[in-house]
Amino acid sequence: MTNPIKFSATGPEDWMQSANVALPTAKLIEGQPQGAEHLYFEREAHKIKSGIWRSTPYTEWYDEYPCDEFMYVLEGSVTLENDSFSETYKKGDAFLLPKGFKGYWKQTEEMLKFYVLVG
Repeated sequence: MTNPIKFSATGPEDWMQSANVALPTAKLIEGQPQGAEHLYFEREAHKIKSGIWRSTPYTEWYDEYPCDEFMYVLEGSVTLENDSFSETYKKGDAFLLPKGFKGYWKQTEEMLKFYVLVG
């Protein structure tokens, strides 16, 4: 596709009302994440994906985050934490989680985000 793609903060039609499913995690510490994802764009040759994602609260541990991920928080919040870093990102925040990050993803409330994955 060569035309611009508009992302909706509520996903495609009826996506917000669609049933939640179990979401994959790294090492699950607490909770059972349930949610949904909608892929707006993917270019496999360059290992790029972008879309919208939602999830219920949970905590997981990453030994090594598998890709670079840019995120824009639409609703909710998440705290990323390790021995030398702790920061909470909330509605309206944009951030990049670099490949190789080692630490916790602590999500204490439902979250909705746009994302772009590279690699």
